[in-house]
Amino acid sequence: MIPSTSSPDAYHQTRVVQSQIKSSNSNLQQMERKTHTTTVSEYQLEMLEHLLSVESCTLPNASLIEQQPEIKLSMRPLLLDFLMEVITILNLSRSTFPLTVNLIDRYCSTRIVKKQHYQLLGLTSLWISCKNLDPKFKIPTLNDLRKICVDSYNKELFIEMEKHILKSLEWVINSPTFDAFVDVFLNMLVSVGDDNALVIKKCYNKIKLSSYYLGELFQFYPNMYFEYSPSQIAILAIMSSISTLKLSVNITTILDLYNKLLGNTTRQLTMENFQSVYKAIRVLALPNSLQQRYCVNQNINNGANNHNNNGNVNPNLPPKTPKVSMPLTPGPSPEEKISRKRHGGHIDPPMMVHERKRSCIDLGVRI
Repeated sequence: MIPSTSSPDAYHQTRVVQSQIKSSNSNLQQMERKTHTTTVSEYQLEMLEHLLSVESCTLPNASLIEQQPEIKLSMRPLLLDFLMEVITILNLSRSTFPLTVNLIDRYCSTRIVKKQHYQLLGLTSLWISCKNLDPKFKIPTLNDLRKICVDSYNKELFIEMEKHILKSLEWVINSPTFDAFVDVFLNMLVSVGDDNALVIKKCYNKIKLSSYYLGELFQFYPNMYFEYSPSQIAILAIMSSISTLKLSVNITTILDLYNKLLGNTTRQLTMENFQSVYKAIRVLALPNSLQQRYCVNQNINNGANNHNNNGNVNPNLPPKTPKVSMPLTPGPSPEEKISRKRHGGHIDPPMMVHERKRSCIDLGVRI
């Protein structure tokens, strides 16, 4: 029976289900991957040149961020941990997190941000990144954003902040993230055809996933994130992943190839840079959000599969934006800390939300 509505999205759900069924064919996936690799390999140098040209125009300024009167770099990992947890819950694309971080840092490089606006800036940057990178059904609504921050900001503030971010960045939103460079560099290393390429090709997926993990970990540490560009973070993550996996690959050869490809377009990397980074990652503390994303992910997937087998959820349907089960806001406000001291370190949740509303809304939050 044909639906009465003439909307072009009347059969959207049906098309999504059919496309997922077709894409689950392993033979079709292998053929598409092979065709894609063959086609893209001809334009790898042009792709790298374009990414580097855009990268140079979208780098944040660490010295200007350090001059912020209220925002400190010590507050940054707490906000990023909160945003990564939101991204994991909403099942957003991998590039959403580094692009969100880039927008936050670039905005802080051009505008003075008050402490009570920092979470608003983070969630709005995440919202903008979703609109650029994620499917429409995964983009959180204004009601979702309001619930995520426990009603600390109303809908109008998110819209106002979005306009201010876009104007401040002159509508230059898309920035090459480290994961884009990871894909390009790995494809280049495989296409060389030497002994290193054979080992990398055999362990391609392991190296890629490990590089993604290290690249995301670097975002939480300003002394490493602002020291290197996304392209440098990508190659250092690849080299660190190869060393961690103990693969028989000559790291010096990879470093020489990287410096040769980039030439004078960026700062040359040395073995001392790699050794300092590789030494640092062994002692870096793992944020809770990354533990949830990588360590608990398998258990969540197993539980979801059991849930699907019981017939409660249709596995062919796309995931929906969660309406509940949102993470808590990243840390108490100064007013909450004072109240906790008065109450001996304890505070009731209703009073916590009420005081956060007072500190962020009733006191005149404006952009």
